Amino acid sequence: MKNGDMVRFAKWEEVSIRDSRAWHSEPKPYIGVLVEHDKIMGVAHVLHEGTIHKVRSVFVQKAGKKDFEKR
Repeated sequence: MKNGDMVRFAKWEEVSIRDSRAWHSEPKPYIGVLVEHDKIMGVAHVLHEGTIHKVRSVFVQKAGKKDFEKR
């Protein structure tokens, strides 16, 4: 992922934090623009509806064609 990419992500408040091994399979219903991705710290900053969300990198994926067709 690079800065400026469209990404899908999950908000930390809506994630089940009990099993960290299942974090990669959490649903990612939100779409935003990647502002910054710190690979060393494992944090991504995503712009969504005028606010910047700071989320763990495991909850962010690059958005594809199907994500744009749904919206």
